[in-house]
Amino acid sequence: MSTGSAATPLLKAAPEGAQIADRLDGGDWGGLELCLAGRHIADDGALARTVATVREAAPAGVTLLAEAPVAWPSGAFVRVDRLDEEARAGIERSAAFAAAIGSPVLTIHLFAPMTPEEYRRGEALDVEEVERFLSCFARSCAGQGVTPLIENVPPVLRMRTGGVFLSPVGGHWRDLAQWRERVPELGFTLDTSHAALYASFARCQPWLLGLSSDAELELERFVEELGPAAQVAHVSDAAGLLGEGLPYGAGELELDPVVSRLGELVPFIVAEINEPDPARSPAMKAAYRRIERALRTPPPAVAPPSRRLRPDPFDWQGVIARRDPVPSVLELDELLGGRRVLITGGAGSIGSALTTFVAGLRPELVAVLDSNEAALARDRRLRDGADRRRIDHVLCDVRDPRRLAEEVARAAPDVIFHLAAYKHVDMAERYPEEFVATNLQASLGVLRAAEAVGCGTVVVASTDKATQTVSLYARTKRLMEQLAGWAGVQSGAARAGVRLVNVLGSAGSASELFLAQARAGVPLTVTDTGMVRFWITMGHAVTLISHAALLAGDGERLATAADPVTLTVGDLARRIWEQAGQGSETQLDVVGIRPGEAMSEELTGPGETLGPARHQGAAPIAGGEAPGEVAELVARVDEARDERERRAVWLAALGA
Repeated sequence: MSTGSAATPLLKAAPEGAQIADRLDGGDWGGLELCLAGRHIADDGALARTVATVREAAPAGVTLLAEAPVAWPSGAFVRVDRLDEEARAGIERSAAFAAAIGSPVLTIHLFAPMTPEEYRRGEALDVEEVERFLSCFARSCAGQGVTPLIENVPPVLRMRTGGVFLSPVGGHWRDLAQWRERVPELGFTLDTSHAALYASFARCQPWLLGLSSDAELELERFVEELGPAAQVAHVSDAAGLLGEGLPYGAGELELDPVVSRLGELVPFIVAEINEPDPARSPAMKAAYRRIERALRTPPPAVAPPSRRLRPDPFDWQGVIARRDPVPSVLELDELLGGRRVLITGGAGSIGSALTTFVAGLRPELVAVLDSNEAALARDRRLRDGADRRRIDHVLCDVRDPRRLAEEVARAAPDVIFHLAAYKHVDMAERYPEEFVATNLQASLGVLRAAEAVGCGTVVVASTDKATQTVSLYARTKRLMEQLAGWAGVQSGAARAGVRLVNVLGSAGSASELFLAQARAGVPLTVTDTGMVRFWITMGHAVTLISHAALLAGDGERLATAADPVTLTVGDLARRIWEQAGQGSETQLDVVGIRPGEAMSEELTGPGETLGPARHQGAAPIAGGEAPGEVAELVARVDEARDERERRAVWLAALGA
């Protein structure tokens, strides 16, 4: 067989007779990569039986490669930061298997699987233990005449034994390169779908990965950085945050030029497709043929690096010394994947971040609705080509009921996130009519438009200021929460409010101003250094709003941050000053409290109870409903003759 390339295509199988027979049936295949499971190397007897099975099932002359298990015989996951006796024995037997079947290499995943709870605790990786593990791996392979390879991994791991896990190591190509510097005997196995999923997650929530953006994570960059030291490439397509190991051409990757380039760099290219039935391999064999064709095509010129604008990095997690919550990706994928989503206020800082995250779950449509033309245009320019096909930017004022109803009907959303609002406390005291028109009348319009099109889930964004209602702004938000609860009772659909707290770095926030002032080296304008507030990062806010939609589906009417950080405004200002590199002597300009502001805030109000977190970073609030009173108020609003009278009804209800 000649492909016009030195690379040999291979299929993937377990070292079991039936799978090997299936893979080798029906063609002149180049060979197999055999992936071990814990049972295959449970002891020396199991290893001998596995080797005998392979020798009996695979004809002489067939190229065979070996891959180590993802879990040891006990069921414990293989972790490169854990070299216990079981791991040592598993490494040695895996290397012995590779040598016995004539494999020139042995691949192991560079990962340390953690539950979402473990990952969020952010415990530092034991670097010395990782080096011990990889050195043991390298020595064991060398003793068998086999080259040790480490493979890149996706950020979200759906392990073969079940469950969702994350790894603090192995996703970025830099991780592999850095560990090869420490253990030079190591080579690489490059997985295309793993690289793509890591980049997709970095685009949606880079902060969880300790990154500021998805810069330098293009698949082509993985190929160029890892390819020269790689021996094996695993090729499959990918989509979104979870679509791993998809059939060739069934996802979002342009694999032909990547495979053509890999043909110049690696000796073995494996069609590693997740088949619905592992006993059969039609998609894998189709991918093999596509790989053959791509290898006969001259590789493209190396593409220049992406020139897209990148966000200005700042470590807000470092400011509050807490890692962001991990989104419940499987549940959110079920709610949002392939669905239609509408986000009002979608071009604002929180709305834009939420749009990016939702788009990563690959909905059919994300309608980004906003009245700010400049912000809407900016958001559109920052999107890449794939996102632009999925995201519809809509110029619309939610205060225009006719236009709003038209756009909601056109989007036909399954889920609505209503973020559009006026939010500055002192402005509400000066312009109360504008705040009731936006925060109340427009919110009622969104809820009614959602019901008219049969939208299943609506989440409206509120604030922790709604608990005390000392300001007119707070009272508009408290009443908006009650409107959402009333709409849920009326329609029987999932409707919920989500009480956001102060979101670090959001547009127009004090924290955004503090950062700009700190970077300029000018005093930070603080209202009162003793004012106490709750703080979360943008990543936490996006996850909280998303999780509120899941809680709404469970029948909850109100949710808030489960575990925000509590700091005085003065402490926050000092932390931002230091994080911005201005030293420990913070310069402050205390300007005094603005009208309507309180010295402290609460997550719950009278008659309300905060429940335990059901998803990281989000907890339901019970109590506080007033559907009867709200129904009467809505009836009075509907009876009003014009906009002026409607605003008067709202203001009277707020005691203004």
